[in-house]
Amino acid sequence: DSANIKAGLEHLTPAEQAKARLQLVLEAAAKADEALKAKERSEEEAKRRKEEDQATLIDQVKRVKEIEAIESDAFVPQTFRSSKEVKKSTEPPELQHEPVNVGAGATEAAAPEKEPPAAHIPTAIKYQDDNSLAHPNLFIEKAEAEEKWFQRLVALRQERLMGSPVA
Repeated sequence: DSANIKAGLEHLTPAEQAKARLQLVLEAAAKADEALKAKERSEEEAKRRKEEDQATLIDQVKRVKEIEAIESDAFVPQTFRSSKEVKKSTEPPELQHEPVNVGAGATEAAAPEKEPPAAHIPTAIKYQDDNSLAHPNLFIEKAEAEEKWFQRLVALRQERLMGSPVA
């Protein structure tokens, strides 16, 4: 290979030959660098695959042990409890007011209570004023909105002058 390079460089001047040799050396160094990087990448990939395989192996062993524990005679089945039920029980329950019957209701009170019906979840907010989907304060004239803003600004400045902190 070096004989071919010398033959290719004979017709060039010494400065051009040096430049061409330097170019060939740089190309060879770049190829060697790429080869090293590819080798490092493949080693890292192999290492990562090995770690993943070990992790899956640990998971498989854990799963097999859990299955064996379930299949053993010492396993006691329990009812499933959702974490959502735990969250609901920690929240304060809403007070539900039921009419109280005096006298005849004594037998009904002793009977076990039924579960309350599922609460109706509204899909849109209905305002009580006019049963519309948007709050009436959203529909206000521009001049009126600017006047309210100006009044609020004056009130905040007065509060600040009086020494109270403004939020």
